[in-house]
Amino acid sequence: MKKMELGAELRQIVEDIAEVSLYIWESGWCASSGGNLSLDVTGSVGAGEFSSSDAPDTPLPLTLPNLAGRTLFITVSGSRFRDLPRRPEQTLILMQISSGGDHYRVLWGGEGGGSPTIEMIPHLRIHAYLQEKELPQRAVLHTHPQHLIAMTHLPEYRNPDFVRVLQTSQTTAKLFLMEGIGMTRYMPMGSEQLAERTVDLLRGRRAVIWERHGCIAIGCDVFEAFDVTDLLEKAAEVFLLCVTSGYEPKGMTPDEVAGLGE
Repeated sequence: MKKMELGAELRQIVEDIAEVSLYIWESGWCASSGGNLSLDVTGSVGAGEFSSSDAPDTPLPLTLPNLAGRTLFITVSGSRFRDLPRRPEQTLILMQISSGGDHYRVLWGGEGGGSPTIEMIPHLRIHAYLQEKELPQRAVLHTHPQHLIAMTHLPEYRNPDFVRVLQTSQTTAKLFLMEGIGMTRYMPMGSEQLAERTVDLLRGRRAVIWERHGCIAIGCDVFEAFDVTDLLEKAAEVFLLCVTSGYEPKGMTPDEVAGLGE
């Protein structure tokens, strides 16, 4: 297969992904090969940029008409965020979805025989949803923030008041995530079941917590998706610090929450 080169715009996007990957690793959200990301870059692919590609088609595990012809970066299965800045061509894949939405071909990356992350189904289902609703978000980030995961072990998990306390334990989390967050019970990683439930919970939101697993966040770019996760993880850390100190977090009062918009 002929080796393809990235244009300037796509190279800059790879640099952005590499920068955020270091933030993720330094934050401790991705032990070993944990976590993955994807980014719809269709608008950054120049006309005819990969027209000479002779890459073979690979069947997708599901058909997604809303992604027909779209081009995405996605992390390689088993890759590590800490390795991405040094070896992006091995840890990232640039994949193009077929006109029927049922196959893909690798335009760049995956050197050494890498395949898309085992969480590909949730990633693709989320991107299909974003296209269907014509939403501006293009980045999907899945990480394993330790404080958020720890919170899902508490008996209050999935209680509506629990969401309120998480959001208001740190003022900025409520200020920048007014829409709230979704929370789902444990489901097998990479499963269609998990993908469907995540899409349902993302409606009107930008983040979903997976019980005993991690967090999914969406953003207009990888930096925004990182910020959404960072806000929630910091709020969870504050919450747990209060709990371990013997104090039950009360969160902000309705009047204080209302005052955030002033």
